[in-house]
Amino acid sequence: MLTSPDKLSDPCAHPPFIIRMQRWISTRLNRQLILVQSIALILASLLSLAIFTFYYHAQLTEERAATTVAVNRLLQTALENAMLKQDLEGLRQIVQGLGQQPDVQQVIIANPKDEIRFASNPAQLGQHITWTSTQPYTEFFYHPESAIEVLRSVNPVANRAPCTQCHGQTDQYPINGVLIVDYEAAPIRANALRTAAYLLLLGIIIIVLTLATVWINIQRLVLVPVKRLSHAGEKLTAGDLTVRVKVDSENELGRLAHIFNHTASRLQQQMTQLQAQKSDLQALIDAIPDGIRVIGEDYRLHAVNHAYCEQVGLTPELALSQPCYAVYQRDTPCIPTLTTCPLESLRHRDQPIKKLTHYLLQKPLAVETTAAPLIWSSPGHSQRLIVESIRDLQRAVLYSHEQKLAAMGQVAAGIAHEIHNPLGSVRLAVQNTLRRLEHGQYQPEQISHYLRLVDKEVEHCIEVTHRLLKLTTLGSPQPTLVDIDQTIEEILSLLEYESQKIGVQITFTPCGQRVFAQEHDLRMIVLNLIQNAFHAMPQGGVLRIFGQLQAQHIEVIFQDNGGGIAPEHLGQIFDPFFSYRAGGKKGTGLGLSICKALVDHYQGQLHVTSRLGEGTCFSFTFPLATASQTP
Repeated sequence: MLTSPDKLSDPCAHPPFIIRMQRWISTRLNRQLILVQSIALILASLLSLAIFTFYYHAQLTEERAATTVAVNRLLQTALENAMLKQDLEGLRQIVQGLGQQPDVQQVIIANPKDEIRFASNPAQLGQHITWTSTQPYTEFFYHPESAIEVLRSVNPVANRAPCTQCHGQTDQYPINGVLIVDYEAAPIRANALRTAAYLLLLGIIIIVLTLATVWINIQRLVLVPVKRLSHAGEKLTAGDLTVRVKVDSENELGRLAHIFNHTASRLQQQMTQLQAQKSDLQALIDAIPDGIRVIGEDYRLHAVNHAYCEQVGLTPELALSQPCYAVYQRDTPCIPTLTTCPLESLRHRDQPIKKLTHYLLQKPLAVETTAAPLIWSSPGHSQRLIVESIRDLQRAVLYSHEQKLAAMGQVAAGIAHEIHNPLGSVRLAVQNTLRRLEHGQYQPEQISHYLRLVDKEVEHCIEVTHRLLKLTTLGSPQPTLVDIDQTIEEILSLLEYESQKIGVQITFTPCGQRVFAQEHDLRMIVLNLIQNAFHAMPQGGVLRIFGQLQAQHIEVIFQDNGGGIAPEHLGQIFDPFFSYRAGGKKGTGLGLSICKALVDHYQGQLHVTSRLGEGTCFSFTFPLATASQTP
């Protein structure tokens, strides 16, 4: 099989051994530590061995020099005695005997003129030798004749008083001669090398034992805890917030494990809080009856609520996967010059915008959208979002109709009772009249009585229907003078049956004031506040209605002794579609919001105070009619 030239020339296909070793070592901390420790121990051992060998060699030399000095002193003493006794033959024998000692290469005695006078080798007699100092010294010397290295010990022989007869005065001739002893250097160096080899072997054994001890300790004290931390960090990165590291020491790694566990616990706690806050936020926007969606700068949806998913007929996951313009059946963003795009319109303004549009779904959906900017900030990052509220106009109309029908349904029960009794009386009067006429009992006085009774009851029915028409008709579009007392009394007469049915006792104190408003609006406010009091007292109670003057305003108060309103609900009762009744029944949640809107329209104020278990007090203020408004 042929090999491609590219593969043969590619140096990275098979990296050199050194590069492979570097990669192999760099992948594990224990290998790096062992390599560093080995290099450090080897360098330290070699340095120690070199220093020890040097000092050992110097010590051997010094010891051999000291031995030479002792021998020289002995020879010097023998020489002086031989010179004093003229026993030169005895001195020659001493030199020859010393030269025959093991490791002694030669012994020489030279005169001050460097002439050899005595030598262990007779062939050297009469030759000259060089020496460099008048002080004793020892040095390694390469002998040119024998081609061997020797350790030469040079010891000058001082001139003394007994020697002055032959050698002259000591101040002129301080040296009588010099004693030179050459030792073979090979045994000395061999001894030093042998000792160095022993030390090297001992150093290797110490290095191996040290590395083994270091390896075991590093494995137990460093690598195992680091491996635990590494595995725990990988699990934490993968999303396992319950992972913890076993702590079995109080050293730096133990404290690091404590810090890791503490950090993991804090992270788990914060993630749990974040998930809870996210769930609370999602539950909050899901509770809003209008559709809500949060749009990013990239046209993607960051959040939607349940109402929006119902409007578009999608699950939350599928709704979040689509861009904002998908509800218009578009594959690209809307053209800002042809439609009102909230991302473009709010790019350089902070005020909300509102528009009417149609979602092009399975069937067109008419909606009213309100968009407002939102700056979402997080540590180290912030982004601009658009919060869009979508109101289904068809459903809003349906809610309004339901509210009116619910209110009228409760009134209808009272109206039926108000008309039922008069009609029953009318029927009895007519039946008695017909029965008397059929029996020929014609009595004008009796028939006249029955007819007056029928007229009275019919007039009562006409009055009830007249009050009902006042409540249901829109009235004049222009405000008129409205008598507050008359309006309240007419509403109370319509609700008399309902109040008796649930056992609510009503006390009304007239105020004798008039306001400038539309009569239909005032009736709607009074009706909703009275019915709201009825709902707070499903088992019966007392409702007090009275008015009081406040400068240029009249305040009408509706005070009941029902169950009261919980503090957490008190701030929401005027919100549209919020409903909470003492009896547990579900209302439309529009009554009080309609009342507030109407009161605000006439520059009035709607207040509420309540204590749970004691009752609630609603009151509204209207400006009094001025003289210029009076016809």
